Amino acid sequence: MKKFLKISLFVFSCFFLMSCDQVFKNRFNLNRAYNLYEKGKNEDDDKALLDITDTYNDIINQKIYAQDRLGAVYRVLAERSLAKKQYAYAAKYFTEALKILPNSPYLRYGLGLSYANLAESADNETQKTNFLSRAENNIQFAISKDPQNPNYYAALSSLRGIQQNYYEEALSLINKSLETDPNNIDYLFILARIQYSLGNGKESIEAYRKIVSLAKENNIKQTALNNINQIINQMN
Repeated sequence: MKKFLKISLFVFSCFFLMSCDQVFKNRFNLNRAYNLYEKGKNEDDDKALLDITDTYNDIINQKIYAQDRLGAVYRVLAERSLAKKQYAYAAKYFTEALKILPNSPYLRYGLGLSYANLAESADNETQKTNFLSRAENNIQFAISKDPQNPNYYAALSSLRGIQQNYYEEALSLINKSLETDPNNIDYLFILARIQYSLGNGKESIEAYRKIVSLAKENNIKQTALNNINQIINQMN
C-alpha cells in the first residue's frame, strides 16, 4: 500500500511539475511578447512586432488544441451516459461539447436523442413538450448540416411518429433512412411500428419478417416473431 502511494505521489508530482513548467513558460513568453510590443511600438521596430506573432500563435494553438481535446472528453462522457440510459447527464455533456463545437451535427443528434428519451420520463406534459421541442430542434439542425445521414432521419421519424403520433410524416422519414440502409434492423423496427400505428397490419408484418430473416440475435428474432403473432391475432 505504501509503495502504491509513493508511486502515485511520484506520478502526481511529475504531472504537477510539467503543468507548472508550462505555466511559467507561457508567462515568460507573454512578458517577452509584451516587451517586444513596447519596443516595436515605441521604436518603430517592425521586426520586434513580427517576432511577437510566433509567440502569440504558439499560445493560441495550445488553447485550440486544449479546446479540441476537451470537446472530445465531453463527447465520450455524453456517449457513455447515453449508453447507460443516464439521459440527463448525456444532455449535459453533449451541451458542454457543443459549446466548443456548436455546429457539429453529430453532437446535435446526440443531444436530440437525449432530450427525446428525457421526454418519456417527464414529470408533466409541459416538461414533456419542452423536451420534445428541444429534441426536434436539435435533430432538425443535424439534418440541415448532414442531410445524407440516415440515422438523423430515423431519429426524427421515431420522434415524430412513436412519440408525437405524426405517422404519415414519420413513415416518409423512415423510408428515407431505409433507402440508404435497407437492412438496418433498428430502422425496420421503427417502420414496423409506424405501419402498425397507421393500421397497415400486413406491411408491419412484412417489416417484422424481414427483421427475423436478418437478425442474428435470438432475442431480436423472438421480439419480432412475438409482434407478428400479436398482429395476426388482432387481424383475426
